[in-house]
Amino acid sequence: MLPNFPKPVSEDNRPVNRTVKVDDRLYDYLIDHSVREPQILEDLRRETAQYHMARMALSPEVGQFLTLLVKLLNPQKVMEIGVFTGYSTISIASGLSASASMLAIDKKQMWLDIANKYLAQADLLAKVDTLCANALQVMQEKAQQESESFDFLFIDADKANLLNYYSLGKKLLRPGACMVIDNTLWWGNVADESFDDKDTKIVRQLNDTIHRDTDVSLSQLPIGDGLTLVRKNTISSEP
Repeated sequence: MLPNFPKPVSEDNRPVNRTVKVDDRLYDYLIDHSVREPQILEDLRRETAQYHMARMALSPEVGQFLTLLVKLLNPQKVMEIGVFTGYSTISIASGLSASASMLAIDKKQMWLDIANKYLAQADLLAKVDTLCANALQVMQEKAQQESESFDFLFIDADKANLLNYYSLGKKLLRPGACMVIDNTLWWGNVADESFDDKDTKIVRQLNDTIHRDTDVSLSQLPIGDGLTLVRKNTISSEP
């Protein structure tokens, strides 16, 4: 039986103070008045732009948000699923305390080589271990050996395994810890019924799964390509 959540906002009572629409002019204002992008991240962005998959990289405002979030939470044991060229890795690691450690996993060594180069320049290699591996297998092993021991997880990887990443992520997180998932608005396609490709369907299914999951608290933010924050509850609501 599904949990008895409050009904969605009715059509005759839509929010008046809804999230503001961000056009190009407002986005430029946001960047100019909020983002303080370090030079090393700007350099990494420029190098990443040379690749045809460059749009996979985090936007500066999302990277800065992750840095601030990590500083607020002060996690000690961190895992990242999906490194790409390392913008998110550096953003997260920059906010970690000296005693914290981070495992960053990607399936392509090419991307990790770029990430490691910039991690070294940022003097962050002591905090971050990068691993070229199948993230799903690593998470499964960690879930058996180190369940409920991680303080923070960031997931920005292939969509085919997204639901498995979420399920295993919950097992890895200690109660009260946080998971952040990128691309949960998926270029806006999740709200457009004309998109019925496999990846869009999986992201929709993930969003539905998290919304119905009584074991977590959540907030889905319209920042970047959609960012969902999940906090594992300290007391499970499962029977």
